Order: sequence, then C-alpha cells, then structure tokens
Amino acid sequence: MIQYKSTRNNIKLCSFLDVILKGIANDGGLFVPEKIPKFSLRQLRLLSKKSYQERAIFIFNLFEPDLSENTIRKIVNTAYSTNFDTTLIAPSIHLKDNQYVLELWHGPTSAFKDMALQIMPLLFSEAVKEKNKKLVNKGEKPIHYLILVATSGDTGKAALEGFKDRKGVSIIVFYPYGHVSRLQELQMITQNGLNVEVCAIHGDFDAVQSLVKDIFNDSKFNKKLFNQYQVLLSSANSINWGRLIPQIIYHINAYIDLVNKQVITLGSQIDIAIPTGNFGNTLAAYYAKKMGLPIRKFICASNENNVLTEFLQTGIYNIKKRKLVQTPSPSMDILIASNIERLLYTISNDPKKVSFWINQLKIERKFEVDNLTKGILKKEFYADWVSNKDCLLNIKKLYDETKYLMDPHTSVAQAIVERYQKQKSISSPVIICSTAHWAKFAKDVCRALTKSINDDMLDEFEILKRIKRITKASIPKNILELKRKAIKHRKKYNPNTKLIGDKIINWLKNTQ
Repeated sequence: MIQYKSTRNNIKLCSFLDVILKGIANDGGLFVPEKIPKFSLRQLRLLSKKSYQERAIFIFNLFEPDLSENTIRKIVNTAYSTNFDTTLIAPSIHLKDNQYVLELWHGPTSAFKDMALQIMPLLFSEAVKEKNKKLVNKGEKPIHYLILVATSGDTGKAALEGFKDRKGVSIIVFYPYGHVSRLQELQMITQNGLNVEVCAIHGDFDAVQSLVKDIFNDSKFNKKLFNQYQVLLSSANSINWGRLIPQIIYHINAYIDLVNKQVITLGSQIDIAIPTGNFGNTLAAYYAKKMGLPIRKFICASNENNVLTEFLQTGIYNIKKRKLVQTPSPSMDILIASNIERLLYTISNDPKKVSFWINQLKIERKFEVDNLTKGILKKEFYADWVSNKDCLLNIKKLYDETKYLMDPHTSVAQAIVERYQKQKSISSPVIICSTAHWAKFAKDVCRALTKSINDDMLDEFEILKRIKRITKASIPKNILELKRKAIKHRKKYNPNTKLIGDKIINWLKNTQ
C-alpha cells in the first residue's frame, strides 16, 4: 500500500485515509505519496474502451488506497453520475486548428472543482466511518470533523455542495468579500444544509488563505476544539491530497479521448494549457506525466497576478512588492500558490530545501530555487500572462471566430496558447482546461461581447438573458435557480485569527 509523507519531513508515513482526514501534515507541510505509481501505454490502450468511471477506478487503484475495490467502485460511480449534465463527464471539444477545450464544468456547480469535490466528500465520509468505528470499538468517543475552506470563488460552492448534511462532518467556507463574481457569491450564500456555514472576509484571497492556515497551525485552538468538542480540523482545499487524484484522472482521460478521436496516436506527445491560481490543476497534470502520460509541455497561464509566470521563468518567487489585482478571472487572483510546495518537493525530493524555501517566503516574502530546479522548471513549463483588457478581447475574438463562448479563466489560457504556438511554431495538439462555465462570470462576459455594460446597469440575471439573446448559448439550471433562492449566510469579518476562532467555537456550540 502506498503511504504518504510530508513535503517537509520524509520520516513519518500516513495511510491514504489518514491523509484525507488530516488535510495538512502536522509540521505544516503537504502530503505527497512516497512513490508515484506508473502505467503503461498498453494499459492506456485498454482504458480507451472504458467509460470515464472505469478509467477513474483504475487510476484510483494505482495509488493503492486502503479501501476495497468495491468501495472505490461505489464511490466513483456515485460521484460521477446524473449529477453531471453529460455522460462523458469531462468532454474534449475541438475549438480550432489543433486546440481542444477540456470542459471541466459539467457538474452541479458549473466549475472544475466539482471533478474533485463530488468524490472527495465520499472518500472523507468513508474515512470518518472507518476511523470512528475503530475508536468506538476501543471504547472511545467518535470524532467530529470540521472542514475549513478558503476559496477564491469556485471551491467554496463545490465543497459546500459535496459536504452538506454529511454525518460526522461540518464545513465552514471563507471567501474574500468583493473579490468573487456576484454569481459565485450567490452560489455560496444561498447554500442550504444543517452542517454548513459561509463567512465573507474583508481582504483578498491571500488574506483568507493565510487566515485559514493560521487557524490550522494554532495548536492551542486545535487542542481546545478536541478537548471540549471532540472536533478535529481538516481541509477541502487543494492542499488536501484527496483533491489531487480526481484531477489527475481527467488529464489522463482527455489524452485517451484524443486517441479515440484519432487526433493523436497512442504515445504521441501533447501540450496541456491550464489557467493557474493555486497550482493544483497544473500539479495534477504534472503528476499525470510522472505516471506515464506523454505530455511535452505544461502551458501555465496567469492573469495580471503573474507571480507564477515570473517564478516559472526565473526560479524566483517574489511577492515583496506585489499587490493583488482584481481581474475578470477571480479564481486566479492568488499570489501564494500552495501547491508550488508539492511541485518543489517532487522536483527536488529534498524536504530540507522545501522547508527552507517556504519559510523564506513566509518571512522574507521571497525565495529563489537552485539552478538544477530552475532548469527543470524551464524545461517542463511555458509560462505567460494576459492583461484584463486582453482577456475580455479574447472572449469576443474567439466567439466571433468559432462561436464558442468561454469564461475569462479559459480565455486567459487560450490567449497564452495562441501566443505560445506562434512564438515556438508548435503544431502538436494542445488541451486547454476550461475551468468554469461562462455564465458564472456574466458581467465580464457581457462586457466582452458588447463593450457597453456598466457595473450597476443590470443585475446578473438580466445580463444572462442579454447574453443568451446575443449568442443563443445555454445557461446551466443551477445558475438560473439562484434568482429564486433565499440568502442564508450574511456574516462578514476582518481576517483576525482569534476572532474567527471564537466564532467557530460559538458556531459549534449552536450546531452540535
């Protein structure tokens, strides 16, 4: 059975289910597998005749989770079912020339986070059940888990939807007030469920993410939670390994689909382009390559918050003088990309180096990797960024050219693909990860198409109608239903660890 270690310590190993429950290692590091499993081209050929669900089961089992094959099969088939609006789950659509859009937004919240957060809560519930069964058999009290989520937009709703009303688990989502789209916000603040809470935080996503990390690292607070309430904290962010395997799956699935469509032959290399925020999606593709997927280049696309572009080009991660810019692609408005830590560990296999770099970032707001790591980054990644103006212009340009309507995040990735292919004279197929349905960003999409909308001119639902009149594009049912949903969560707080800790305690008192 493959076990897991921290990016900051090679010694202590944990099982798959323990890693799902913990979320983050005791030393503050992120869990990584002690070895990355491999697959062969022959196995990919066999998977070409299988459904998405069967491919997912195969890949999950490569990681040797401490769950029976029947349990994995049941979980996968439940996660990827009629809750998606297509039986293909994550279809690859030909856009133009050698560009293919991997649509990852066909799930219940119309964002790519559903690909992981429809399955992770099921894994989490199974882990809670197994853990508490052992405790009860020893005459001890069962544990209640509290999921804390920092979201830049889409993770929040997907996590709320996945964990709502699950036994033995509660969830609190924190989002940066004024830094997500109105429809993203409505998805979260109208969420039902007896075990859910949503809190707006004054500040940007990095302030929210730092707040949640500080709560995790507050040993006194965590001790109080456990001693008084038998509660342990966990996470549904991409720092939790349970988010990564489902993302590895859809990258492999997309490659197999291109083989089936005879776009490529088995073993041919492709490029993958990803709009990048917290780096989890790109990291999953990187793991897929390590497992055997023939990926030639990772095209890492950023918006005006282009710290990752600079890092991948130079090996220097510098946020000293940076301020977060508000963009039409808010899920990418991030300066501290948590999963860079996993990438650095995977490249260096040196927890001391990783600890040093991450500690430098925390204290000095900057670090620089060694020359060997720089060389690997340059070889594996092409990184560039797109301005707010060009992001919106590209939505219009692509729609006029192809009649395909994309959201701002996907537009950023496609614009970088165009630039990359022209600069490098590349003709090999590229998969562009489309991370959200355009309707979640109606105002900016309408602004891109018409150039005439003011922020206060129309509400989001009138704007959706206008876009539909212009394009005849369909709008997901879950988005349209928001108009009739009551707002259930109105709390707004400053990013103060003690204040939020006290609020968490009060919430637990009222809900347990």
